[in-house]
Amino acid sequence: MYLTGTYGRSLDAKSRITLPATFRKQFDVQVCLVPVGNALYGFTPESHQAWIASFFPNGFNPRNRKDDKLRRALASRTVTVDIDSAGRVALGKIRAEDIARCGIEREVAIVGNIDHFEIWDSSSLSEQMDELDQDLDELMFSE
Repeated sequence: MYLTGTYGRSLDAKSRITLPATFRKQFDVQVCLVPVGNALYGFTPESHQAWIASFFPNGFNPRNRKDDKLRRALASRTVTVDIDSAGRVALGKIRAEDIARCGIEREVAIVGNIDHFEIWDSSSLSEQMDELDQDLDELMFSE
């Protein structure tokens, strides 16, 4: 999986967004959506499983309270949604408070982030990108 680019979209009346065609080709029929910070992360079920596993490099230990709490928090916030025949994903299946915390309203941006995509409120993403543009040289070329 290799997801890149930024795509502007609008939520329809049923709170659905249409995934970019290049993203749809890399997904089967479902997407796992997870609210993280100010965005919704979208994973294939397989890449979601790998993402969860990445938090436990020594393996998940159910007797470790931190491991158990983290896995439960990540799993309970994840919603698996079908991708319809038109390539749309229903954001209405996400808890309203999670959508509100992400600041997602009508205008969104779908951003590829290599192994997953992120859904941002367009204005929030613009602020993030302004900050990134200021720091990009330092991030790329500093030691």
